[in-house]
Amino acid sequence: MKIQRLSKAYKSRLIEINQFTTDHLSSPAHYIPFTEKEIEAAFDDSGKVVLYGVMEEGTLAAVSGLFTDVSDIAAELVSLQIDAEKAVEIGGCMTLPEYRNKGYMLSLNRELLRIARQEGYRYLVATAHPDNVASSRSLTKAGMNKVKQFYWHGDYLRDLYLLQL
Repeated sequence: MKIQRLSKAYKSRLIEINQFTTDHLSSPAHYIPFTEKEIEAAFDDSGKVVLYGVMEEGTLAAVSGLFTDVSDIAAELVSLQIDAEKAVEIGGCMTLPEYRNKGYMLSLNRELLRIARQEGYRYLVATAHPDNVASSRSLTKAGMNKVKQFYWHGDYLRDLYLLQL
C-alpha cells in the first residue's frame, strides 16, 4: 500500500471510481458524488481540492481529499464557534469494493490529518450519513468526534465530525 497525491494522470480513473461508487452503493444517500467542478478543481493549481489515493499493486484502490473551501458547512461551524477559515474538510472518500476492510481509508485519512496539521489548519471536519457505518468508523478511528447532525444543502442528512488539530 502506498499513499500519494493524485496527479492529472489519475483524472479519468477518479471519474470512473466516482461513477462506480455512485452506481453501486447499497444506499445512494451515503455518498454525494464529486461534481464536474470539484473534479476540475482537484487537478488545477488553486489548492481548493487536494486528492490523495491509496495505490495497491499499481491500482488506485481508494481516494480521499482535503477541501479548503468549507463555505457550504460554514453555518454549522459557526454554530460550534469555529472559524471556517481555520478549518479544512475531509471528503470524497471512496474505496473500491475489492479493497474494503483493509484499513486503507483509515490510513489515507490519517495522512490527510497530518497534512492538514502541517498546513496550519486548526480544525479538521468531515460529514457522513448517519447510517454509513464504514465512514463513521473510519472517521472515529482517525480521532474525529461526531458533534452534531444537520441537513447539508437542506437535503442530505449528515453527521458532522470534528477534530481540533
